[in-house]
Formats: sequence, structure tokens, C-alpha cells
Amino acid sequence: MSFEDRVAAVGIATQFQEQSNEVFKMMEEETDSAKTQIILAREYLKDVTVSREQLKYLVMEALRGGCQGHRAELYAARVAKCLAAFEGCEKVNVDDLKKAVELVILPRSILTETPPDQQQQQPPPPPPPPQNQDSEGQEEEEEEEDNEDDEENEKQPEIPEEFIFDAEGGLVDDKLLFFAQQAQRRKGKAGRAKNVIFSEDRGRYIKPMLPKGPVKRLAVDATLRAAAPYQKLRREKDSQKIRKVFVEKTDMRAKRMARKAGALVIFVVDASGSMALNRMQNAKGAALKLLAESYTSRDQVAIIPFRGDAAEVLLPPSRSISMARKRLERLPCGGGSPLAHGLTTAVRVGMNAEKSGDVGRIMIVAITDGRANISLQRSNDPEMASDAPKPSSQELKDEILEVAGKIYKAGMSLLVIDTENKFVSTGFAKEIARVAQGKYYYLPNASDAVISAATKDALSSLKNS
Repeated sequence: MSFEDRVAAVGIATQFQEQSNEVFKMMEEETDSAKTQIILAREYLKDVTVSREQLKYLVMEALRGGCQGHRAELYAARVAKCLAAFEGCEKVNVDDLKKAVELVILPRSILTETPPDQQQQQPPPPPPPPQNQDSEGQEEEEEEEDNEDDEENEKQPEIPEEFIFDAEGGLVDDKLLFFAQQAQRRKGKAGRAKNVIFSEDRGRYIKPMLPKGPVKRLAVDATLRAAAPYQKLRREKDSQKIRKVFVEKTDMRAKRMARKAGALVIFVVDASGSMALNRMQNAKGAALKLLAESYTSRDQVAIIPFRGDAAEVLLPPSRSISMARKRLERLPCGGGSPLAHGLTTAVRVGMNAEKSGDVGRIMIVAITDGRANISLQRSNDPEMASDAPKPSSQELKDEILEVAGKIYKAGMSLLVIDTENKFVSTGFAKEIARVAQGKYYYLPNASDAVISAATKDALSSLKNS
């Protein structure tokens, strides 16, 4: 918006707060016109057509923008048709397609940064007419060409000459970058993974920033630049004439630091039933293998077995192999299967680790057959009466699926390793992975090496996402 438009918008908004009826009367004509246009557009909409070539254009934009699924191009096609109907047209045109990409596909893109400046290439000029023909022949030929062009224009649907996204997924028009970044921030935390941690105390100095509280690491270069314009004025006020450089509190700039974010792998192991010891041994071996390879990646490992009425944190988040060996000497097994409490405990451990500022990606590896017989209420209330009514199988499943949904909303990833016997499989472990939008492997006899390899593969895909 221009400066005058913004001033006018503030004035009308202020007037509306004080005298809304007068604003309604002032805008009555425009409002009625808009209502009429919308009513007509709803009638036109059923007759508006979008061609296959135009759909291909929208799909290509969605692919270049990295949009997953088909919702982006589906809604973009709807928006393009609505825009055409609003203008009273029976066919979608170039402007409708561009606007649909900006409104629908751009906010859904995975764009994070703009590529180097690229000049938009203009289409080459048409070739000059031959010079060796007389004027009459030229006029006839031009008329034929015009007729051919008209026929071709009627046959060929209108699509933009250029894509909004380039082949690498970057924006051709840099002005749209701001809106793409704002849309990314509005997406929320669900499913995100941080590869870099920003702080004011540790890491590599990347840029100065205004301090939020006490300055932990002073950015000397930026502080001096901020103080430089006021040196002459401050020297004139100095009566002692001793100091050469005057730096005040308002000049202070802190260092913005960045460091590589480590991952936290939380093994949630079913320690109930006849196969409990085997599961625990395999989880222990996989955890030690990951710790042995995590020196450079700064990854941490935690183990939470669940059995009896509740889950316990057997190994808190750690990068120490010796601590892991010591804590994992005791492998508790037997009893009920409180799966919901195991997953809930993993979420709590992950959120606490994230607050510490050392963890960027959190993956929960659930080694289970998907069966549960202890409710979350009973796990949280050990003194609950033993004769209390037991929840049904469906209630237990709904409770677990609700926790699985919270895992995704918390920004964590879930890997489910199903150890259930295939002959009596219920498929519920796969359902847990689906609700949490995680990965699923059916590995009833998985060794520690196989579990470790599956976890590393899931971590690798998480880091590259």
C-alpha cells in the first residue's frame, strides 16, 4: 500500500471505532456493489473452466515449492476459478493463476531462503518479416498469421510465461520472500526439526543483536559502530578530557551465537511379557552403539522402560557411555503394559531436554507390540483402588492415539519398531506411527544392530528434512 492509502486506512479505522454507523453509510454503495458481485460470481463459478495445461502449471509450481500432498494444487485450482468468476470470466486467465500461486501454494512451500538475484528473462522478440516480398504479399501473410494466432490463442489456454518458483525451489520474485517466511512462522511447531541452535553464550559468532537483559558476550565491533556517531558530542560534554572513546549502555550489542544442534533419541521399551528381556537387551545394545558414534554429532540417548503400572526413566538424556553402561546394568522386566504412560514420559523428557538448549531434534523410538492394558489414569495415580472399573480395549487405544498426536504437535518424531507376533498381530503399532506421522518397521526379531541402523536412518532423514 502507498503512504496515502495507509494514512486513509488508519483514519477510516479510527472513525469506525467512534462512529461505526456513519462509516457503514459512507461505504454502503461499495458494500452493495461487492455483495452483488459476489452473488453473480457464485452463479458464474459453475461455468468456469480450468484447462489441463493450467493444472499442469499449478502442479509444477507446487512441486517446485516443495509442497507435499495434493492439497496445494487442489485449492490453487479452486482459487483460480473463483477469481475468474469474480471478474465475470468463463475461463481462468494468467493473472488468476499467478494470484492462486501466491495465495495458496506460496504459504505452503518449504522455502527458507531466496536464491541469488536472478534476472527474469524476457521472451525473445518475434523474427522480422522477410524483406524480399512485396507489400501486398506481406499484408496477406500477416493477415494469415493473425488468423492463425487467433485460432491458436483460442486453442491454447493462457498460462504465465514464467514460474513464481525457479527449478531449484527458490523465488523468482524476491518481493514474495517476506510473505513466504511469515507463512513459515505461522505453520507452528508441529513436525519441525532444528539443525542449528541460536544463543547468546555458546557457539560461533554470526551477527550482533540488541541484548535482552544482561550482555553475556559483548559484540565489540557492533558496539563501537553504534557509539561512533556520538563521539564528538560526548567529548564536548566531558569536562575531564581524559577518555578517548565514550561507550554508553544504549550502545551495547550482544553476540548472536549459533552452534550445531544435537539429537536426542529416547528409547521407549516394552518391558512386559515374555519377550521383555530380549527387547531390553536389544534396546541397550542399540543405545550404546548410537552413543559410541555420537561424539561428533553431539547426540544424546535416553531409555524409558514401561512395565507394571508405570514407566520409569532408566537412563536420562546422556552422551556418556560409561554412565549408560552403569545405568543399564539393571534391566527391569515383567508385569503390565502401560504404553500410554511410556510415551507420555518420553514427551516430558524430550520437552525438558529441549528447554536446556542443547537439543534440536527429538526422536522417540518405541519398541513395542502395540498392546496395552494399563490406563494413563492408573499410571498417574498408583494409589487408585484395585477394584476400580477397568477401561475397555478401545478406550486404551484411543488414549494411546491421543498421546501419539501430542508427539507430533510437540515437534518430535516417532519411530515404531513393531515386535508383535505376526500370527496374532492387531496392526495397532502401525496405527500409532500413522497418527504421529512417524515411521514404522515390523521387526519381531530385531537385533541391536538392526534397531540402531533403523534409528540412524530415521535420524538422517529427520536432519535432511
